[in-house]
Amino acid sequence: MKKRIGYRRDFWLMIAIGSTLVILVILLGVSFFKAISDSETKSKREFLRRQTELAATEIEIDIDRFEITAKTLIDYLEDEDLDAEDFRGDFTKAARRVFNNYPSLIDTLWVDLQDSVVYLTRTERNDFIRNISQGAVPKKGDRDFIFTTKGADKGFELTFSLNPVKFAKDFVTHYYLNKGGSKLLMLGGKTQNLDPGQDSDMLVIDETSLEKIRYDVEIGVIGIYQIDWKKGANSGAGILVQYPFNLGDFYDDAALLFMVESDSILSGIYSTYLFLFSGFVFLLMGTVVFFTLSLQHNRESQKLLEESAEEISELFDQQNLLLKELRGFVYFHNFKGQITRVSDEVEVILGHPKSEFLEAFQKEDGHHDALNVKSLVKRALNQNKSSVDIEYDFIKPDGTKLRLRIFEKLVFDEQGRFNGGLGICTDITDQFLSKHELIESGKRLQNLIDNIPDVIFTFDNDGKVLDSHIKDQKFLQSIDRSLIGDSLFDLVPPKQREQTQFAFNLARKTEQIQTVDLKIEVAQESQYFEVRFFPLDSNRMMSVSKDITSQRIWEKGLVEAMNAADQASKAKSEFLANMSHEIRTPMNGLLGIIDLLDQTNLDAEQLQYLEIIKNSGNSLLSIIKDILDYSKIEAGKIEINSIVFSPAEELEKQVQIFYGLAQKKGVILTTVLEPATKELMEGDVEKINQVILNLVGNAVKFTPKGGTVVVKLEIENISGEIHYLRCSVKDSGIGIPKEVIPRLTDPFYQVESSSSRSYQGTGLGLAIAKKIVELMGGELNIASEPGVGSTFAFSVILKKAKFVAEYPSSEMPQRTNWNGMANEYPARILLAEDNELNLQLMTLMLGQLGYDFSVAKNGLEALDLVKSKDFDMILMDVQMPLLNGLEASKKIRELGDRGNVFIIGLSANVFDEDQKKATEAGMDDYLTKPIRLLKLAEKIKEYSLKRDLRNVK
Repeated sequence: MKKRIGYRRDFWLMIAIGSTLVILVILLGVSFFKAISDSETKSKREFLRRQTELAATEIEIDIDRFEITAKTLIDYLEDEDLDAEDFRGDFTKAARRVFNNYPSLIDTLWVDLQDSVVYLTRTERNDFIRNISQGAVPKKGDRDFIFTTKGADKGFELTFSLNPVKFAKDFVTHYYLNKGGSKLLMLGGKTQNLDPGQDSDMLVIDETSLEKIRYDVEIGVIGIYQIDWKKGANSGAGILVQYPFNLGDFYDDAALLFMVESDSILSGIYSTYLFLFSGFVFLLMGTVVFFTLSLQHNRESQKLLEESAEEISELFDQQNLLLKELRGFVYFHNFKGQITRVSDEVEVILGHPKSEFLEAFQKEDGHHDALNVKSLVKRALNQNKSSVDIEYDFIKPDGTKLRLRIFEKLVFDEQGRFNGGLGICTDITDQFLSKHELIESGKRLQNLIDNIPDVIFTFDNDGKVLDSHIKDQKFLQSIDRSLIGDSLFDLVPPKQREQTQFAFNLARKTEQIQTVDLKIEVAQESQYFEVRFFPLDSNRMMSVSKDITSQRIWEKGLVEAMNAADQASKAKSEFLANMSHEIRTPMNGLLGIIDLLDQTNLDAEQLQYLEIIKNSGNSLLSIIKDILDYSKIEAGKIEINSIVFSPAEELEKQVQIFYGLAQKKGVILTTVLEPATKELMEGDVEKINQVILNLVGNAVKFTPKGGTVVVKLEIENISGEIHYLRCSVKDSGIGIPKEVIPRLTDPFYQVESSSSRSYQGTGLGLAIAKKIVELMGGELNIASEPGVGSTFAFSVILKKAKFVAEYPSSEMPQRTNWNGMANEYPARILLAEDNELNLQLMTLMLGQLGYDFSVAKNGLEALDLVKSKDFDMILMDVQMPLLNGLEASKKIRELGDRGNVFIIGLSANVFDEDQKKATEAGMDDYLTKPIRLLKLAEKIKEYSLKRDLRNVK
């Protein structure tokens, strides 16, 4: 039995070695052939490149030579001694020589003699023709290839019609390529066939290579390409060389293309090399067979003991080398269980010297691990096993715990008697720990999945369910069967299948998470899921579905709350608008009468009373204005209207308003202006002035007698045209406690809130100022110390103004008395007003100004009066019965020339959208109530002047 095993092993070893040798020789031959073929290909590419370069260069030289010859011909024409006879004879001969030198290049020559045109050409039969041309000389736009040369003195001109394709085709005929090669000429991105023969098929190049060739030709770069080609019914791969050149002055972008087939390069070495190599391989195989049979004969004559000894020794040495990398050792023992041989690695692995290991197996009461191995071998023998394979823990002398694996092959003699065993012991501690950690990791992952409340599915790439995890989901638990094998798209409601399939396929294609929301109906209840698809590997997809039903319910409640808040804000705005209108209507009468009284003759006591009433009315109007301003800001309806202005000049205007009050209180009010603040800027000057008025007014109001208020203005460039405008108002007033400073900008907040407070106000000024400043990209800062004073500073973003032709830098003195102004600025006025109080007030105001006017009580009356009478302007109340002011204005504008009248709206509505509606309705201007006498007078004057200007035009 042992002899048969040794014989078979040696036989197959020789077969393996011989086969390996044959394979190596074949690989060496293939590599050698590849090296030869690569060398041949490289050589052919270089030869082809040189052929193409040489041909293109020679064509370019011949074209240049032709142009020089053509210019010499025109010089011949310009010769002073050339007479008519010479032209007919000598010039024709000279032209014929040019044709003979370049037979395939020149098609026709036209000679422009100024008074006539002669053409010369050669027929297919080589007949040379000279004749008078009846048509015009062709230009470059008429034909593709035209070359023209002009004389310097007599104005003669030669025009050649050329055929570079035919010339190049004849020229490259003597350049040899391999069989199957092709020659092409590229002109303007198009290829021309240069292969010999009239019926030769055109070589077609694959589009990708052709685009690359065109690009290289365009930039003038030589190129070598591996292309795919098609020629008639044949196709294949090939090497193509492109060489760009110029066709003289008549064409720039040209290139010569030579191509040879890839197969033709190597066809010459295939047959010879293959024949020699095949013979060598067969010879080698015969040698291997011969040595195999010889080894078989020799091994049969050796003794079985020698075979076994050599085999064991060789195997032992080989395994020692292998086990150094595997952290193991090899051992042999006899039938008594005594170790007869062990490799040196035992000390490294077990930590015991080799002598101790051998001694442990010699004694009957040896080490308990040795006894354990002996008992396992005996058990295997009793069970008629031929091998032992076990794993167990081992403690090294230093206390290190190892995991060992023992595999032992039991050896029997020819009579079947047990002779001993060959074993391998390896340290598998790292593998054991990794395997254990992998098992624990799998358990943790499974525990995690088991406790995830989401629904997890695994699909194949077609959406078929492979596995699922479902926990506490009503929809999925209501299905009383397994979903394995079902299609994902069959589980989705029909209306949502398309978007689900799109997200699934997109996740598979992009390998990125794609999300889709699904609505599932379960027992007359809607359940919402957020489903995320992502690829698990190349063959599987996974989805994680999260129940977002409660989130959807919360979002719906949030939307409803937002809608309710919007409705409340809208109702609040409408209430404020209505209240504004209702309050401003009686205020219109009150302040209007005050203005009228102010124009009458009153004694000192009456003037004092009137001043008190006027101040009270203005304060009430200011309070109403603050409330409406804050409401507009809160509702987000405030807009930024940028105009060109000078910050320094505007600041001086606003500060001048408080000079009288400051002098009266004994407060020193000064301004500090940086030079850059006098430059022109773009911004909302009205809102900036509103903030300045508020801060300066507060500073003067809260500064006691003898105090100071300093207003400082400066500008800092941020980037390009963008600047920061900084304004600070510093006073030596009463100061503010630090703990209340953060609340100063809260609406309606006042430091003194008792009924006996020293200073009155709404508490909205700073809140409005802060909102305006933030809206303009800045911030409001407050610093204060009780008893020392306060500093209020703000900054806004402005843009430096471009060149402005005119800017009203100085303020004209304002007129204060308009009594009898109708004589200076006459106008035909129609007053449309339905409120009796407002009508009485407007009657008094217009009467004091000296105007006679017509009255309409509603929009229909106003429309009828405009149709029947001529007016210069209409003072139109917005809110009127039957037909309001906006509708009446629209209908008046539809009357043609009669409707071309100035319309000034009158309304207690002060919101920006109200004024915008008035403009859209056709009104030219807008006055808000309460209407002041001076404002009304200024508007009448303005439109009276506009009327005069319109009439002049």
